[in-house]
Amino acid sequence: MKRLIVVLCVLCSIGMAVTANGTKEESEKSSSKVNFPAKPIKIIVPFAPGGGTDITSRIFADAAGKDFFNGQPLVVENMEGGGAVIGQTYVAKTAPADGYTVMLLTSSAINNSILKKVNYSYKDFKPIIMVNPDAEIVVAPTKNAKFKTMKELIEYAKNNDVLVSTPGHSSGHHIRALNMARLMGLRFKYLHSNSAAIQVQQLMGGHCDVAFMTISESTGALSDGSAVGLGVMSTERVSTVPNVPTFKELGYDGWVDGASRGFAMRADTPENIYNYLVAEFKKVAVSKKFITKMSDAGMLYAADGPGEYQKYLDFTADAITALKDVLLGAKK
Repeated sequence: MKRLIVVLCVLCSIGMAVTANGTKEESEKSSSKVNFPAKPIKIIVPFAPGGGTDITSRIFADAAGKDFFNGQPLVVENMEGGGAVIGQTYVAKTAPADGYTVMLLTSSAINNSILKKVNYSYKDFKPIIMVNPDAEIVVAPTKNAKFKTMKELIEYAKNNDVLVSTPGHSSGHHIRALNMARLMGLRFKYLHSNSAAIQVQQLMGGHCDVAFMTISESTGALSDGSAVGLGVMSTERVSTVPNVPTFKELGYDGWVDGASRGFAMRADTPENIYNYLVAEFKKVAVSKKFITKMSDAGMLYAADGPGEYQKYLDFTADAITALKDVLLGAKK
């Protein structure tokens, strides 16, 4: 009888230990879920304030407010320099892989890792979501304008140098201008800067002949009359610039291109944190507040998940790799 009581006591003790341990594990899981994030999440924008990347990030952060991410805000920090290399290097190699640092991702991360001497690869970033597809547009300043239509630009550039403003050597905009010059036999020279905001200043001052930008970056200059749109690289006219014809309308088939802005983080971020952020970013991207703010700013919006976004990144990387020799020879 005594032996039976002892055995029952041991079994009860084991059962209580298992139950307590199980409760502890569940509590820890629940606690980790609630405790991340326990502080604001930083969004690194590797460009100067005022451009499309900066605007997209700030609209997204404002739309999130404190309604998502466990009540923690998203804080935008500009870390420009080196055509986005400084900010990208920081996120890929310096910032802790703890989920508290996210980066505004553009094709510049691909261009830089393939064309420049950097210590990171575009594969060091894991995409979270793409939120802003933004078509490429060619604009000309109204001050000291040499042409007002795409036809005038092309005819002029076949026999004369045209100074093209870009937000940086090997940027997506520079690459599109190089392709256009190569395929159409145009004499483009380049005026590189560090941001779209500087490009707008160049347009307003008549310091360039044309600028390659995105729709969202050019809207202000177009609306105040500082610039005129010559052509947009989209499948159809864009509602925010309805008077600007598409390249296709003008007889140039195949010219559909632009920037795709989204968010990414270090590829070695723990999977549970990454999955949590993917889910939360998606909630913000499809929220009425974000969609309304993007529409009010004249910007397109989307909510493409990691899989779809990764396909775009890999496709772009393949294209840049194919153009590598041409781009590395275009140092002027």
